[in-house]
Amino acid sequence: MKRKIDERAFIRAYDEYADAIFRYIVVRVRDREIAKELMQETFMKTWTYMRAGNEIGNLRAFLYKVAHNTSMSALIKGKTESLDALADAHGYDAPDEQAVSPEDASEHRLLREQLELLDEASRDTLVLRYMNGLPVKEIAKMRGEDAGAVSVRIHRALKTLQSRLKIP
Repeated sequence: MKRKIDERAFIRAYDEYADAIFRYIVVRVRDREIAKELMQETFMKTWTYMRAGNEIGNLRAFLYKVAHNTSMSALIKGKTESLDALADAHGYDAPDEQAVSPEDASEHRLLREQLELLDEASRDTLVLRYMNGLPVKEIAKMRGEDAGAVSVRIHRALKTLQSRLKIP
């Protein structure tokens, strides 16, 4: 027997998490339009999964997992452009970047470049933690890892960025 799904809970989840899921995806694929499509696809896949009668324990964690898999598939299929190509062709800046001065814009670009040099797991973990504000325990659950391992990854990635950016 299929389990009755709670449409209102799903709509609330969309209202609450859509922007954060979009930010997570746009950092990965670097194209706002593609990120918008992938965010919508993430919610459609989740809805389909729920309609099939499957139970989801932590909807937010599930959405991030689907967003990760969906964006990885898009990257593999080559649906995205490089950050430099977007910046040159479209003047693209990350959606949350509200640079007030040329110095700020330069610093943000340098930070984005250094983030790109991190391994994928470290970059994703930093994005989830600091851009999307997820707690370490939830990131660990999403990634199927121990919370201690996630904390160590965050610490090491921050140390690496500090070293590369020459921040004392």
